[in-house]
Amino acid sequence: MPDPVFGEKACACVVTLPGETLAFSELVAFLRETQIASFKLPERLELFSELPVSPVGKILKRQLRETIAERLAQERAAHSKA
Repeated sequence: MPDPVFGEKACACVVTLPGETLAFSELVAFLRETQIASFKLPERLELFSELPVSPVGKILKRQLRETIAERLAQERAAHSKA
């Protein structure tokens, strides 16, 4: 996801199974159990019904970045109105 200071920060884009949910705290706890380095932990969790893929089945990371950037901009706009 875009970051004004570092350029980008880690954001986990996740598709859950139908009827399942995932909280950010659950994701971080799971990743810590796998002993992932702290600097690799995501700073945000975004849930999707499906990930954008190319015709050959590759995940379209650029489109994910654009979607997250739009969501962040919407959140900033909502917070500035409050």
